[in-house]
Amino acid sequence: MNEMKAKFEGTCDRFRQSSCGDNSWRIMMKIRKEISEREFLRKVDVKVLLDEGETWKDYKGNARREGDPIKFYKSSNGLMFLQHAGFEFIWSI
Repeated sequence: MNEMKAKFEGTCDRFRQSSCGDNSWRIMMKIRKEISEREFLRKVDVKVLLDEGETWKDYKGNARREGDPIKFYKSSNGLMFLQHAGFEFIWSI
């Protein structure tokens, strides 16, 4: 049975301005736990971040060239996110 993927909520700036609000973002950041890329990708579909024709490998390579590695997190308030270039890209579990 396939597990349902988390819903993409958006980037931190939009998330903080949404009905979820700044408080949810602050809680997420406070109670986050770093997880492996593998664990993250089991729950999240990153295709929403990719440009047309771009692969996840391309995306990660570009991040590495920019000198800012991607970090993956899970928060106990039901959110998962990746952090890159000063932004959080957020999904709800």
